[in-house]
Amino acid sequence: MIHARPLLGEPRRADRPFLAINMIATVDGRAAVNGSAVGIGSPTDHHLMMELRAEADVVLHGAGTVRADPLSARVPRDLLQRRVTAGLPAQPTGAIVTRSGNLPVPHPYYDTATLVYVCSDNRVTVQLPTVEVVRIQSVEDVVADLAHRGVRRVLCEGGPTLNSALFAAQLVDDVYLTLAPKLAAGPSPLTLINGPAFQPMLRLQLRSCVEQEGELFLRYRVDYGL
Repeated sequence: MIHARPLLGEPRRADRPFLAINMIATVDGRAAVNGSAVGIGSPTDHHLMMELRAEADVVLHGAGTVRADPLSARVPRDLLQRRVTAGLPAQPTGAIVTRSGNLPVPHPYYDTATLVYVCSDNRVTVQLPTVEVVRIQSVEDVVADLAHRGVRRVLCEGGPTLNSALFAAQLVDDVYLTLAPKLAAGPSPLTLINGPAFQPMLRLQLRSCVEQEGELFLRYRVDYGL
């Protein structure tokens, strides 16, 4: 078993849900190869991602990640009963944060309930019964809206721009990082976080480290020094 259960914790503050980020990177720090994280991780990493989703009320993505991959926020059939037994809906709600409003249609993401948070006045191209569009100003507004909806646990799967905004707003509680035993190389790497430098740097407290076939599964608690 990778990491202790439950994977996602209880809210640390009364005014917002618990929020964890789950990402993967190569040893040389690349969170994407040819614009996508597909192919970096192992089946074990993929299963851990599904287990994290299985405990989440909401799975959060940046629009760039949705444009890059034909992903969804869903969990596989074998984890549905686990969610139902825990008192959760069969599938987590998907949530996308976008400034441009430029989202791909069609896309498997919208097969289940989806919130689209738009931090601009731009028109949103997606108009489907499963999709609710919410106008906001910042990631703080996204998390506040989720809290208002009764959400207790959020899992963010990137991308790096959204990660940067969440860290800068001190909204991230835990970080799950899979370090794949691979080197990708190439210019201008897309790393786990893409945004202004943190001053001072954020410190992470290691809570768990598991190795399987050369792949490292790390869990950190974020220390904001509060």
